[in-house]
Amino acid sequence: MANVLENVITAALPNSDDCSVTLSWANGATTLSHFSHLVGRGVFAPLADRSVFAQVKIGPRGRSLEWPGDIDFCADALWFDAHPEDAPETLHREQVS
Repeated sequence: MANVLENVITAALPNSDDCSVTLSWANGATTLSHFSHLVGRGVFAPLADRSVFAQVKIGPRGRSLEWPGDIDFCADALWFDAHPEDAPETLHREQVS
């Protein structure tokens, strides 16, 4: 089980066609994160521009995924979204409720 603060992103490959990002992790895993449900809405409106979506980068120490305009996602949140079984018990209970 991955613990909070142990989830480090080492590579991010954006796919503007379906608004997803393939993430590589320090533990050797690879996951696919989808953002289509957010793209174009509120603060995520700029991501509807494919050239902006393609500008994704890894934040300091691999602890986040970032886009221009102060759009970012925590590495832990991305990991636990892909691996809900790894979420700390309190997070898991909130998702099940």
